Amino acid sequence: MNEENIKVEDIIDALKSRWQLIVGITLVATILATVVSFFLIKPKYEASTKLFIGKESGESSSQNYNSNDVQMYQNLIKTYADIVTTNDLVNRAIENKGLNLKSQSVVEGLKVEPITSTQILKITYKSGSKQEARDVVAAITDEFVKTSNELIANANVKVVESVTLPESPVSPNKKLNIAIALVLGFMAGVGLALLLEFLDNTFKDKEQIENIVGVPVLGTIPNLESSK
Repeated sequence: MNEENIKVEDIIDALKSRWQLIVGITLVATILATVVSFFLIKPKYEASTKLFIGKESGESSSQNYNSNDVQMYQNLIKTYADIVTTNDLVNRAIENKGLNLKSQSVVEGLKVEPITSTQILKITYKSGSKQEARDVVAAITDEFVKTSNELIANANVKVVESVTLPESPVSPNKKLNIAIALVLGFMAGVGLALLLEFLDNTFKDKEQIENIVGVPVLGTIPNLESSK
């Protein structure tokens, strides 16, 4: 392994000779990832709703609805997104619903994103409790609809996708974590095996000596301990 040109055969032989090390590190990494994913990391649940933001519904308003209005409301969604994440609105929402939460912690778990090129606003909240995730999104949605009507008289905010109780957690991704640990453990085992082989200055057989010295080996001293 210390030759200038390391042969592929040498690398393969090094990996074969230390296969137990590679398998051991891979198994340890995989087991650790499994234990952490299933028992140590608390699951997180995510609830969400979608809101349409446009003109107030009605026959007269729909007739005057044009491309400029669409562009205006698409730009207005960004402002609405900032309003949803304000501490004042969140605090009013959790107080009205009687939720025992702090507004700052709710804001940290809240995600509001305008869907590109639409008049749809998506509100998402992530929590360790299914019920809490749904209740927070419902409370904020109700408060936001009320607040938006006070800000813009002709605006119409309508729920197009109601919030539901999440069935399964969104994190941790157990399969992905285990797969990553499996790959990283294998790579670490291979790297360590090659490093140990590279640092090993001993000759494994007479062929290695012949290749370096350039003359044939006439005899070898047997290992009496191994022969026993």
